[in-house]
Amino acid sequence: SLNSAITMELKAAVNRFFGLKSPRYALLGVIALYSLRKLIEKAAASKRQAFLAARIAVAAKERDENIEWARKETKLVDDEERKRIEAMNFKQLRDALQSGKVTAESVVRVYYGLALRAHDKTNCLTNIIKQSLKDAIMMDEKAKYSKYKKPRLFGMPISIKESIEVEGQRCSWGVAKYIDTIPKEDSYPVMKLRSDGMIPFCQTNIPTTCMTYTCDNSIYGTTTNPHSSSRSSGGSSGGEGALMSSRGSLIGLGSDIAGSIRIPSSYSGCCGFKPSPTRFSTLQWREPIPWRPICIPTEGPLAQDPHAIVEILRSIWSDRFISSQDALSVPIDFREDLFNEGTKYRIGFYTSDGYIDPLPGNQRVVKEAVEMLRGKGHELVPFSLGDIVTETARGLFATILMDGGKQPSKILKDEPLSPIMAPLLQFHLMCSCVKKFWGWFFKLCGDGATADFFLSQSKRAIDVQAGIDRIYTCRKRLVQKMKDERIDLILCPSTICPAMPHALPNQIPFTAVMATMFWNAMEFPAGVVT
Repeated sequence: SLNSAITMELKAAVNRFFGLKSPRYALLGVIALYSLRKLIEKAAASKRQAFLAARIAVAAKERDENIEWARKETKLVDDEERKRIEAMNFKQLRDALQSGKVTAESVVRVYYGLALRAHDKTNCLTNIIKQSLKDAIMMDEKAKYSKYKKPRLFGMPISIKESIEVEGQRCSWGVAKYIDTIPKEDSYPVMKLRSDGMIPFCQTNIPTTCMTYTCDNSIYGTTTNPHSSSRSSGGSSGGEGALMSSRGSLIGLGSDIAGSIRIPSSYSGCCGFKPSPTRFSTLQWREPIPWRPICIPTEGPLAQDPHAIVEILRSIWSDRFISSQDALSVPIDFREDLFNEGTKYRIGFYTSDGYIDPLPGNQRVVKEAVEMLRGKGHELVPFSLGDIVTETARGLFATILMDGGKQPSKILKDEPLSPIMAPLLQFHLMCSCVKKFWGWFFKLCGDGATADFFLSQSKRAIDVQAGIDRIYTCRKRLVQKMKDERIDLILCPSTICPAMPHALPNQIPFTAVMATMFWNAMEFPAGVVT
């Protein structure tokens, strides 16, 4: 075998090395041993990459076959029925399914077509779930019995981010070495939504490891922005954002650890919501999960309109199902009192968080929203975060990158990365002295935010603890400030800029996502509304 051959060669080289008497020959022996090791590593890497390339080809073929199958299935719906279903919003479709005016089978077939139309434009899909058609037909059969009570979301199609567990479907996180990971059960939110009648009908694209905010991987390629193919759809729920904005799905499930729901929503133009992390569960997520315990990922919905998001969360939190499966999830019911007609709120707003100023367009939309909400009778007051975001950033960079990039480097080793994703590995392989050099360089240039990003990264336990303490202090300060100023909620820019070119997110520091990552560090719920 390859491993035994490597062992034998190394042993022979070591024996030859220690048998040499002359220092000159000893040095040559060291060089030869090092060169041999590198050649063996290169051969092993080539073998692994060849294996991964073969598995990628299998997955790509499987996706293509499922897509072609769905193209045939969607043509079985007549044009009049198709147009009628396509014209319905979330509430209208839900009511039509409840009343029996449309069938779950017809709806699923129509949404195959809508999703494929979006995919042809943006490359947003990783899979069409064939089982969804069988589920829809079975639900229609049950509905024929008079004693059958339809669940609240009977027959409603839902798209799912590829990194979220769906029973029997690939869950690779965009990493080739995980391509054959097939979950044996749904994630708890998917379980709950299924029990309420929803049908997962497709899976959507993600970036490699889900730890960046562009959308590209070696398995399924690059997802483009529906408004411009040269721009990113955002990440890591980039496929969901592109699908929603292209009207390929009414509602989808994504996840968020630093803005992965909100950035795609902002870039592509849809709604998205990140709950606070203890409302959902991470028990089924692939280990290790980076950035814990400071930034904890959470699943959450993306949709074409905010009313659909409200209905999905109302369904998920209508009972204690998730907390019954995960004792670490807080058993809190949906807050119906927050939606009482005529309730007025005191809303704090800002156009800059004091860390990095958003571009003028991102600030302008806040000012427009302020006037709109004032017109609805809400009280809008200026709100300043002071240095809370800056201090949070320093705490974050001291903790989330405390291993010096070893964990992500291990995951990305031998991964066939595209030019878009290659800088992600290059950054994690950067040694600490180089990071310190760039930190002082940017400090001399007057870029304090980027300087902090490089200089705050720590390896000492005492520095990590200081970073954690700094974040908890910022949480206390924010909560106290909101209490003192009687603020019910905060209105602010969703991101610092519109959609970026595909490669840019991996070429600039994480400072660019502090506008979203700040709320993950604070463990606040946060969302984007269009």
